[in-house]
Amino acid sequence: MPITPSPLVSVVIPCYNATQYIAETLNSLRAQKFRDFEVILVNDGCPDTENLERALEPYRDEIVYIKSGKWASISSSRNTGINASQARYVAFLDSDDAWEPDYLSVLVGILEANPSIDLVYPNATYFGDTAWTGATFMEKYPIEGEVTIEKLVRRECVIFISVTARRESLIRAGLFDPLIRGGEDWDVWVRVVRTGGKIAYDRRPLARYRLREGSMSADKLDLLRNGLAVCQKYLNMSDLTAEERGWWETCAQTYRANTDLVRGKQALYGKRREEAIELLTRANDVLKNPRVRAAILALRLAPALVYSYIHRRYPTEYAYLH
Repeated sequence: MPITPSPLVSVVIPCYNATQYIAETLNSLRAQKFRDFEVILVNDGCPDTENLERALEPYRDEIVYIKSGKWASISSSRNTGINASQARYVAFLDSDDAWEPDYLSVLVGILEANPSIDLVYPNATYFGDTAWTGATFMEKYPIEGEVTIEKLVRRECVIFISVTARRESLIRAGLFDPLIRGGEDWDVWVRVVRTGGKIAYDRRPLARYRLREGSMSADKLDLLRNGLAVCQKYLNMSDLTAEERGWWETCAQTYRANTDLVRGKQALYGKRREEAIELLTRANDVLKNPRVRAAILALRLAPALVYSYIHRRYPTEYAYLH
């Protein structure tokens, strides 16, 4: 994949702490059937820059390498890549993911044939250290019909980052928000549609989406806080329609309830009975989950049995809080 002087597509790869995966990612670009693209790799203040640059040596004649001074945010890195591009289309690829050989040929073909489409995303296959390995993204996050603001806000349409979009549409939407540390892609997709853009999808699994397990409960809380921050950003806007505001308020309420649910499970693991009951009850006032209701009842009547079950069922998930 030699550097193309005037490419049709810029593939933007932000890189931070993914040195061990970057060769697999770049090799998937070497295997693309569509060839009219450049690769813009942004080193976002990677702490192991020396090792990263060593891993990049075999590819340095094939990529545009941008090295930032210190870590800012993944949003800033993606914006750096978009601003460095002069291509008609921008495709996003995370540094631990990969594409199937047909990825660019299919998605660029869709955009070229349909000028009304601003952004298109494919299905993906999960891989890595996860129970979801082999499953597809659209099995977990199904989508039917048109992608609308309502579906995006209600999370009836979830889009992962590996999309291909018209560069002008991303610029019109305002690019990625550097102040949002998680859910930044969700925020952009909403703004693409709010500014008149159209999002399409293809059901073929053209990407490989790596999941890496760490501290699951910590990750969950972080994701929930970030999602709530996106909701609050929109609720602070003065130009929302009454209908949009209602969607965002409902979404924020659900994020708060799920945050209480995770914190309630943490309290339960730590045998903080009253705190667990309070948090789980507050969560279930919104979620209306029969299993949570049963857990609250069991915690009131037989806490020792609940503690024993939880520690057997989840021996490590909340252990760091115990």
